Amino acid sequence: MNPQKEIPKIEVSKEALAEELHVKKLQLHWLLQITKAINYNFTTKQLLDVYEHVLNSQLKVEKLALLLHDRAWKCALLYGTEKDMNSFDVGKTISELNSLHNLETEKQLWIKTFESILPVHHKDNIIAYALLGGYENSVIPRKNELIAFVQTITNLIVVAIENNHVADEKIRQAGISAELQLAAQMQSQLFPEVLPLTDEYDFCATYLPHQEVGGDYYDFVQLNKDEFAFCMADVSGKGIPAALLASNFQANLHAHINHINSLSDLINLLNRKVFASAKGEKFITFFLGKYNKRTRELQYVNAAHNPPFLIHDKVVYMLNEGSTGLGMFEELPFVNVGKLFIPPNAQLHCYTDGVTDAVNDRGEEFGMDRLRDFLASKVPYQSPKELQQSLVNTLNSFRETSDFTDDITLLSCHFKG
Repeated sequence: MNPQKEIPKIEVSKEALAEELHVKKLQLHWLLQITKAINYNFTTKQLLDVYEHVLNSQLKVEKLALLLHDRAWKCALLYGTEKDMNSFDVGKTISELNSLHNLETEKQLWIKTFESILPVHHKDNIIAYALLGGYENSVIPRKNELIAFVQTITNLIVVAIENNHVADEKIRQAGISAELQLAAQMQSQLFPEVLPLTDEYDFCATYLPHQEVGGDYYDFVQLNKDEFAFCMADVSGKGIPAALLASNFQANLHAHINHINSLSDLINLLNRKVFASAKGEKFITFFLGKYNKRTRELQYVNAAHNPPFLIHDKVVYMLNEGSTGLGMFEELPFVNVGKLFIPPNAQLHCYTDGVTDAVNDRGEEFGMDRLRDFLASKVPYQSPKELQQSLVNTLNSFRETSDFTDDITLLSCHFKG
């Protein structure tokens, strides 16, 4: 029978054990400090300050570059190298990392100035790199133990920063949502609560927003017992800026339309107001009509808006007379006022370019010709309300599976006998 071999004893000094215990206590302490910082919802800058303090001041890691990916790669922290944050070429460094095969043999690469590269993964993607060097005097003397610990705290810090980015994005999205809701509320207040339905005329409107907030606007203003005005506008842009411009435009229109009899003078004034507000960065296409029910005369100005259609006895008139869009120029180059006699049972239909710009699956636009033919086929057989619903149904059938590209706004009037 073979005698049992004795297992050799490994002598470990009390000093070595005490040092090992001390190192473990330090690691636990630093992990606790980092965990507290994360739990206290430190900002990204504060987290990076904690990370740098632990690595540089406590662990004595003398060289570090921390690269983070947030939409694009950036250098979040850098110390101990000949480069500074301003001269650090992140793109070149990431390119070197992507092409790296062996850090020991790639002498020509700048990243060779570091001794270790620690990637941080999220799912299947690398979201950070920690480049380390100069840890000969570290308080954790064994390199493998030091690298493992740095990897752990780097993972914690990077994930916390990533969570901050997600939280910031949620806050940003919430801000955008609140802005859009406010803009939508502002826009809804621009539309008249009710439109007139009398023995002499019948107004109807439809508004289908493509997004939560659009730039479309329509209105009706009773001027006196014989006259009223109506309008349709499309403000360039979206969101709060467009809603503010539309609100300001409506306020100016209401403030002056009862006091300026000349449409030409009124349009010139509104143009100056829009230009002063928008500084030439936005503009408004605008159609304004002024109708006298006693004389049945319609005066109008079309400021680069889609031409409304006046239809009577299968004859279609396009209302084109006017000017350039409001706010494009400090002074309008010209203003032409159109005048028409409105026969009994005529219908007038205003619309925004969301109607004519609607496209189907083959990329064909609904266009002016289809709209004109549609209106001519329906008047006078349908009321404005029925016609607008028929048009919406026709547009939905035409676009097939394609989405509308813009808001759809309709304003129609039946001038009765």
